[in-house]
Amino acid sequence: MKTHVTFILLFALLFISCQKQQNGFEITANLDGFPENSKVIVSDISSQKILDSTQITDGKFVAKGFLDDEPANVRVVIISNDGKEQNLNSIFIGNENISIVGDKVSFNSKLEVNGSQHNGFKNALDEKINPLYNKRDKKLQEMFKLRNNGEWNDSLQDAYWSKTGIMVTIDNKISEITQQFIANNINSHYALFQLTVYKNDFSKEFIRTQLNKLNSDFKNTKYADVLNTFLDNEPLKAGSALYDFQAENQNGQLVNFSSLLDSDKEYTLLEFYSPHCGWCKKALPEIKKLEKTENKKLQVITYNVDKSKEDWLNDSKSNGITWTTLWNKDGRYSDAYTKYQINGTPTYFLFDKQGKVLKRWSGFDEKLIESIKNNIQ
Repeated sequence: MKTHVTFILLFALLFISCQKQQNGFEITANLDGFPENSKVIVSDISSQKILDSTQITDGKFVAKGFLDDEPANVRVVIISNDGKEQNLNSIFIGNENISIVGDKVSFNSKLEVNGSQHNGFKNALDEKINPLYNKRDKKLQEMFKLRNNGEWNDSLQDAYWSKTGIMVTIDNKISEITQQFIANNINSHYALFQLTVYKNDFSKEFIRTQLNKLNSDFKNTKYADVLNTFLDNEPLKAGSALYDFQAENQNGQLVNFSSLLDSDKEYTLLEFYSPHCGWCKKALPEIKKLEKTENKKLQVITYNVDKSKEDWLNDSKSNGITWTTLWNKDGRYSDAYTKYQINGTPTYFLFDKQGKVLKRWSGFDEKLIESIKNNIQ
């Protein structure tokens, strides 16, 4: 009997623990100067997924949601009642309860955030680089004004964009400050997040040095895994052999990408896609047409880059996607996302039947489908 009671208590504790892990985040806001009933949208910056939407009442709002990959950069957008004015800022939080305090005048540049174990690091970096970004924006406006007035010339081009030009000098300073911040705070989620997201901007030597400085709390994190994978794999070029990876298909089977190259089809188009990406949605009807008209020699395989399995399956079903779609529980921290050096969606790779890379496309425009067709003739 005693053993039975002990088992029940242990099970209850495990259940409570699991429940706590699933609580998500809550943002309580006190804001001055915003019109009553202004709309509030909270979203994950990386995936563009809307996490919650609400409105301001008596200068307050409460937003709740769950971050699939935490901590994460979260955007808070406030839209006026007529939809003509937007204020926005971002915070770096986990699934935690926080409060924010601010006002309409300074909302875009300054927020007081309390209760987060992560956002303080973001604030420390922002305080140093935001003045430089503001300066950069002003210089860009000056440049656009000169262009619009027909006053732009080679001398101004050199003054703004040469190695010692105004814009390049600002960009180099931002990079220098960010690199120093990462080096000084590498054993924090935000510094590692910055290093992971902007890994292409840093030398491999710098990345290795930072990885060697990680303490036991961070050596086995998703960030360290991504950075080590990045260091071990060169960017794919035309003629390179594919990088193989494992993922789950929509039928629940774990498959290797290499096993999906259909010997009956000359070409395979691998699409990196997100259900929350506006350009992916614009591209989808055109990819459907391409898959239908060229299916004798081309197969399409879509890899969903986000962590939510539910979003992936619902999107595939609602859009009537008939070809193979893939997903990995690690989302944007997966081997595939890292090895293929995906910086945004949609991204496309075209392979021949031997698995050699023919071409890569980043983004979607009206020329994409024509370019793909030209490469499978």
